[in-house]
Amino acid sequence: MTTPTLVVTGDKDTSPHLTVRGAEWHADPYTLSPGPKSLLTLFDAEHGLGGVSGYDVAETTDESPERVSVVQRLTCAYLRTQLSPGDSAWQTACEALTAGPDPLGRVESK
Repeated sequence: MTTPTLVVTGDKDTSPHLTVRGAEWHADPYTLSPGPKSLLTLFDAEHGLGGVSGYDVAETTDESPERVSVVQRLTCAYLRTQLSPGDSAWQTACEALTAGPDPLGRVESK
């Protein structure tokens, strides 16, 4: 995968029904692909990343509207910057993510 890509994962997304490798397995598209890539890792996030898995689905093991909002903001900022080179939305969103005393995640880029 050589196109610019944002990979979003949760550090508690173990998904034992998919793999025994643990949560880091979900970061493989970032880890194993050449750049440019960015990896957004959400702290304490499970497979739903804070939301629910479908329109009429109520079950989730990870309910966090704040986490869903972070995914929305960072995804939009990433797309905005990718589609408008020179736009600082991605950098600003990444800085805001880690600015507080209790960040919800971290971003790596290559």
